[in-house]
Amino acid sequence: MCNRIKLVTIIIIGGMFLLPSVTSAAKHVKPANSTIKSADLVILNATVHTVNEQQPWAEALAIKDGRLVYVGNDGAAQAYITDNTRVVDLNKKLIMPGFQDAHIHPMEGASLASFMGCNLVDISASDSDPENWIDDLVACKDIESPHNWILGGGHDHRQLLGLKRLPKEILDEAFPNTPAAFMEKSSHSMWVNSKALEVIGITKNTPHPQGGKIGKDPITGEPSGILYDSAGDELMHKALAKSPPLQKARYGAIQLSQDLMSSVGITSAVNARVYWTRGSLEPWLKAEQDNILTVRNVMSLWTYPHLDDDYQLSQIKSMYSNDKESLLRVSKVKFYADGVPDLNSAAVLNDYGYLVHDQAERKGGNYFTGKRMAKYIAELEKVGFSAIIHAIGDRGVRESLDAIEYANKSNPKLANNKRHHYITHVSWVHPDDINRFKALNIPADAQLNYELDMTGEGAYGSLPQLDEQLAKLIPNNRSDLTPLPDLYLSGAKIVLSSDWDVSYMNPLVNIQNATTVFNKVIDEKDLVEFAVKTYTLNAAYVLNQENDTGSLEVGKYADMVVLDQNIFTIDKSKIHDSKVLMTFLAGEEVYIKDEAND
Repeated sequence: MCNRIKLVTIIIIGGMFLLPSVTSAAKHVKPANSTIKSADLVILNATVHTVNEQQPWAEALAIKDGRLVYVGNDGAAQAYITDNTRVVDLNKKLIMPGFQDAHIHPMEGASLASFMGCNLVDISASDSDPENWIDDLVACKDIESPHNWILGGGHDHRQLLGLKRLPKEILDEAFPNTPAAFMEKSSHSMWVNSKALEVIGITKNTPHPQGGKIGKDPITGEPSGILYDSAGDELMHKALAKSPPLQKARYGAIQLSQDLMSSVGITSAVNARVYWTRGSLEPWLKAEQDNILTVRNVMSLWTYPHLDDDYQLSQIKSMYSNDKESLLRVSKVKFYADGVPDLNSAAVLNDYGYLVHDQAERKGGNYFTGKRMAKYIAELEKVGFSAIIHAIGDRGVRESLDAIEYANKSNPKLANNKRHHYITHVSWVHPDDINRFKALNIPADAQLNYELDMTGEGAYGSLPQLDEQLAKLIPNNRSDLTPLPDLYLSGAKIVLSSDWDVSYMNPLVNIQNATTVFNKVIDEKDLVEFAVKTYTLNAAYVLNQENDTGSLEVGKYADMVVLDQNIFTIDKSKIHDSKVLMTFLAGEEVYIKDEAND
């Protein structure tokens, strides 16, 4: 965290934000009331949006020991200033609660710069034919890595369909002797070579794992080189098994992720998939011990479809920790109810119109069945865990609602979803299930940032509405593919998150797109306030910290973000262009924008 300074003034010259200037002392008025404690930091001359319905706007803040002790006007804030107080003049800049990302993959997102080093994003975008990627793939051999594999990702699985040879044969040409695996951009399939299949022991006789499929040659039955959903996960568990070099790389990825999140104003985040059998939790524990965290990180432990229930439940329980003062809490579990529709793995109520590959099933698949998920949630919520459930298909959503309802009934003292379990990727809901979110007090988390139409017409959700392939996949669909407005009208709590690195990390992209998605059900004047709330106070609720964060109120942590534009007054189509100038965590600057590096 930054060293403390006496007086910080945000200086605007020609529209540019310059680094804070420092003066030797601040004029102040000593507190008239001796019971008022002096503040460590006072922010004056600001446009403060509090996300507190009782006091939506203010112009000054006072912070003591990391928490807000005053929210109000400049005049009264003077009483909190003493010789030991830092004073920040924001020159009317907008300051709000820090953003909270309820679904992000910090370590994995930063891994392309470390242990998943072969980046296919640009290669696949410039040429859709994998046959032309071989020279670029071969170059990946020169990337230094902490393991003995060639690993990377970023392609679209559809680019592997219709090849004249098996997908593994392309990688065999590039990597004949080294195991190689590439995760497609949604993370739901792996493209692998023959050596990788050999190393992990997959043959034509290997059964499909729970929640996944092994792609096979329709003629010979031999593995094709594509592993779908959990089949790919299980390969990665072995490829990325714990080792000293890999743990060091993971630690570096954590450091990078903290800097990245702070730079876009994120002050709290749910790490939505912690692979604890790989050793992925341990670098986080070390990062906390080393005091390098700049975000309130909530770990969501992955539930493995292939593990024995008694063993897995015991292990997960042993890792629980939930100290609200800590920047690392291990208090959530992550379930995949299903996969994704374009691989036929999202769990659906009505049959898919066609199957993408020979091993797919008409009603999709389940990583965790509804009954098994119900058992886990009911058992783990007694310890203190809350669940985040990936459910994209309409059947997956229904089974997730059923599982939480079962837990409510099993543990009456925790009824009304007191643990704040929530469903993520909510973008496909049967009409009969819309009102159940409110009735069961289950927040609906969604991502509106997969694409950004710069005209302001934002793309909506995980399911591309105008995608021709999707239309062919779900001709039998009877459920709502745009459920968020209806969920809002039903009274359900709406949360927005990024799912980075699958999509944009920047919260302002989500916020801008929300103003388009909800513009038929929310008054124009209230749209931005609602969108901001989904990323602050509503998100704080699903992080189980709404009493400590999410709004700027006396008693709460001073987790805050300063923007270069007032997003409440500018053209809504320009919201995503706004820049974060400063990010505060408990009243300390963890990020200050450096214009020289723009």
